[in-house]
Formats: sequence, structure tokens, C-alpha cells
Amino acid sequence: MKNAIDIVFPNTRHRYCLWHIMQKLPEKLGSHSEYNGLKTAIQNVVYDIQSCEEFEEKWEQLMHKYDLIDNAWLQGLYTERSFWVPIFLKSVFWAGMSTTQRLESMNAFFDGFVPSGTTLKEFVDQFDNALRKKVETETTADFQSCNQTIPCVFPFKIERQFQLLYMNAKFKEVQAKVWGMLLCNPSLVNRVGSISTYDVFEEISTPDGQSKIMKYIVYLNEDKFEVKCTCALFEMRGIICRHAFKVCMLDEVLSFFARKICVG
Repeated sequence: MKNAIDIVFPNTRHRYCLWHIMQKLPEKLGSHSEYNGLKTAIQNVVYDIQSCEEFEEKWEQLMHKYDLIDNAWLQGLYTERSFWVPIFLKSVFWAGMSTTQRLESMNAFFDGFVPSGTTLKEFVDQFDNALRKKVETETTADFQSCNQTIPCVFPFKIERQFQLLYMNAKFKEVQAKVWGMLLCNPSLVNRVGSISTYDVFEEISTPDGQSKIMKYIVYLNEDKFEVKCTCALFEMRGIICRHAFKVCMLDEVLSFFARKICVG
């Protein structure tokens, strides 16, 4: 499939399913004497890394610590790391597609139209019906976005801007990030001219029910009205992340008080 994609779609970015790769850990590495610690270490290297250089360093440390330098499966994954490791995919716009989504979106598209016993002829007819239903659903969503307004949850201008520009479904995604910023704690690292750099700390829950603190770096350029976060959510999904929201709203509050002080 990889070779065919390179030939037929030479200008597209192909990536592997991260969910399937992680599901193979017990099969490929389950016999390791320190499997539980190894599994956690691999998850940390894959999900918690903030730069490609950091991934290279942590991966090498992991290979030596667990004596896996000669493991053929891991060697193959490392060789093709740009196809599945999230940090190597963050510069590409994926329109909301996730390396962990498997086929949920396609299953939802045909849900109720194509049962397991469907023949090829029936499939063609049902495909048209499913497509027609999707168009009707989107038309209804367009109408609702034009005639209904979802209220803002905070009195900040930046949220109001997204309320005016986005359709309701997308604005709900934005509001989820706005609420999520309550869990973020920004700290100004330095300011050079109009560019400010913040460390943003966030407490997140792990699959085993524990919690850990993640650090993201947000760059704010006030002159160019640009904000960039190392989580790269905007680059991948087109949605401002909660870390950037927190910094922008903090900057808005600080600017407000600065103007008040000047007037006073």
C-alpha cells in the first residue's frame, strides 16, 4: 500500500495507524522481563515528546535501557518513524483525522445503510442514500448556524471572534478548548520586543487513572497577531489549542489593565 500511494498520490502525506501499532506491543514485546515498564516508557516517548530531537534522544535511551537495540520490529518502526510518531506529523494539516481513529468515521457514514449481508448492487444504491443523508444533515447544520447563535462562555474578544467566523459545530470545538484552558497554568519565560514566550503547564489524566504534568511552549507575536504552540493543534486541526487560548486571554487581561493604568 505504501508503494502504491507513493505512485498514485505522490503529493499526499501518508501515515500509519498509531492505534494498531500500539496494539501490537503485547504481541511483539510481551515476553520482555520488564514489559510493564517498557510499555509505559514507549507510550511516554511516543505521546509526550515535544520535539523531534527529544524523540531521537529518548528513543535511544529506551533502546539501551531495555536492551532492545537488536529488536527487528522496533528497528523497522524507528526507520519509518515519520509515518507514525505524532511529533513528526504535527506540521501537516490533517483536517481532524487522527492516527488513532481507525475506521470510526467511515463506519458512522454507512451506519444504518449497509448491513453485513449487503450485495454489491445494494451497496451502490445504499451508498447514494448514505451520501444523500449526509448532504441533508450538512444542509440542516448550515441553516442552524445561520439562524442560531451559541453564546460565549467567557467575556473575551478572542472567543467572540470565533463565534462570528465559525459554524456552530466548529465553534463548539473551540469552546471545548476555551473550557480546557482552566486546567492550564502559563508562566512568562521571556519577552524580546513584541515576541513573548510562555511555558504552559497542564495536568492530564493517564490511561491507568494517574495524572501527570505536561509542559507546552507558546510563542505570542503581538505585532503580527500570531500565536504558536508546540502541541501544534492549530496546524493539524485548524483549532486554537487551550494553551494558546490561555496565553491570549492572559495577554488580553494584562493589556486591559495596562491601558487602565495609563489612563489613570
